Amino acid sequence: MRSVFIFLALVITVNAQQYPQWFLDQDRVNCGIKIVTVMRSPSLYKDSAIALAFRTGCDQLAKYTAVKVRGGQAFWTTEAGVHSMGAQYTELYDSLLTDRYQSSLKVIDAFVDLQKTIVLSGDPLSCTPDEDTKKIVSVAQIAQPDWVEKLPNDQQYYFGVGTSEEYYYESSSWQRAEHNAFMALVRTSHSTVVSLQKKSIVESQDLFNEDVDVLLKNVEIVSRWRDIQKKVFYVLARTKR
Repeated sequence: MRSVFIFLALVITVNAQQYPQWFLDQDRVNCGIKIVTVMRSPSLYKDSAIALAFRTGCDQLAKYTAVKVRGGQAFWTTEAGVHSMGAQYTELYDSLLTDRYQSSLKVIDAFVDLQKTIVLSGDPLSCTPDEDTKKIVSVAQIAQPDWVEKLPNDQQYYFGVGTSEEYYYESSSWQRAEHNAFMALVRTSHSTVVSLQKKSIVESQDLFNEDVDVLLKNVEIVSRWRDIQKKVFYVLARTKR
């Protein structure tokens, strides 16, 4: 019985490392309008999980089309390091676009395994991924992309990389990495740092706020990568300057 459990664990682990090519290289998908959503695996019905991912993706696309981000984060630095004192941001976007996208877009392709549900949604008239883009690949066989350590050199775009540790639910790791990539774009586009330094006999302390007030348009997820050994998830995002 124990050997059966070990075999099942190995099967789940191997499957969890497999993804459609369009998920890892989203920029290669030939679509006028597209969004890729990753969520938890279905608890009961596969079709219901895909439908929920589609609706969630349409709302995400509405935000990525045009979003006003305001807020900031406070930090406290001492000789022991940098400590976050909390963050508060508001995201304002046209929620009516969500309904519009739900009416005009369709599920183009979907991938479901024991760990996750991944859905590619797009304009059915222009979104036609080829067979190479739809093939299933193992991320363990993909070398670390250059953008993990150095952002692409393209003067037309701002780029941001987001990372995440490995959570119990794999979808949570990808969602966190994508959110962090989005916030990296927010900070890259425009942020103001206000610092107030305090010194004492014991140590030097520095309090500073990072404030943002920026409008982002047409945010795109370019690529994803997962470091199996270090258990880190990476997402590359961009927006036009």
